[in-house]
Amino acid sequence: MNEVILYGNSTLSQMVLSDASGSDFKIVAFAVDRDYLNATTCCGLPQVDFEDVENMYPPDRYDMLAVLGGYSDMRARITHYQKARAKGYRMRNYISQRADCANTVTFGENNIILGTTHIGLNGSMGDNNIIRQNVYLGHDFDIGDNCFIGPGCNIAGSCTIANTCYIAIGATIINNIMLAEETLIGAGSVVIRDTEAYSKNVGNPARVIDYHREKGIRMRVDNG
Repeated sequence: MNEVILYGNSTLSQMVLSDASGSDFKIVAFAVDRDYLNATTCCGLPQVDFEDVENMYPPDRYDMLAVLGGYSDMRARITHYQKARAKGYRMRNYISQRADCANTVTFGENNIILGTTHIGLNGSMGDNNIIRQNVYLGHDFDIGDNCFIGPGCNIAGSCTIANTCYIAIGATIINNIMLAEETLIGAGSVVIRDTEAYSKNVGNPARVIDYHREKGIRMRVDNG
């Protein structure tokens, strides 16, 4: 099994490192963009310039996992992942040993599933998705690419989540719901009907309060 470079050194990257401690998923270094390289180590591991990472950690010997939460700009998650992939690395999935993940789920690449989650039977997930702690994801789900599901969300069976959706902490989605592309679901919201593309939905039941077709999903998060 190849050793893994984490691309990104955010709190979320450090969560992945902590969650993987004691597992066979061996993280050996962080790579960050030059503008954010303000130290040679992070969490006791080497930290290197992403522009030069393949010279120190060649793709034929190391894998990579791109980690970017996308709180401030969800579309940036796509660019971040594509930059890593273009380096020629094998993009790994990380599934926590503490996750309850059915063996009938199919995955693309560069997906992150943190601990204490339940991932139901017969689901399908594309590339570059993040599922945070304490998520319940029901059976027969279909998730596209570049999505983020926050801590404590409950998503019932047979739901479809299109590309680049953001589901904030503690949201609930009933069964057979379709979230259209770049849907934002606000924290604690309860979704009982399909959403519109590029829509921001909040409340119980969730309702559309805005659209973000031009800029994509952006929000201000001061911590984390």
